[in-house]
Amino acid sequence: MAIPELEEQRAARALRRFCDKVPLEIRHQLTHDFRFVRSDVELLERRPHFQDRSQQIEHVVAKFRYNARRGCWTLLWSDRNRRWHAYDGFEERRAFEDLLREVERDPTGIFFG
Repeated sequence: MAIPELEEQRAARALRRFCDKVPLEIRHQLTHDFRFVRSDVELLERRPHFQDRSQQIEHVVAKFRYNARRGCWTLLWSDRNRRWHAYDGFEERRAFEDLLREVERDPTGIFFG
């Protein structure tokens, strides 16, 4: 089920603020972006390819999944096999910003290493 328009707008505003935190002087080396895919929002990190600097490498750092029935978000992390798992302690939150703050804080190093 798709994310309601108002909820999508709230998430997009928060994600734009997050993505804009990358300093201008390094944006040629690192950018953050996001995309909506059905009921998920993917937070992306882009960097130049290490062998061909004209190519970009895209990595999904975190996923946020919206449950329309419950009106809640779930934060997901990816293992080395690209399988997605619920992030402990943040299985369901009504406020998207709570999940995004946890990704930014990254106390376990699971999102940004």
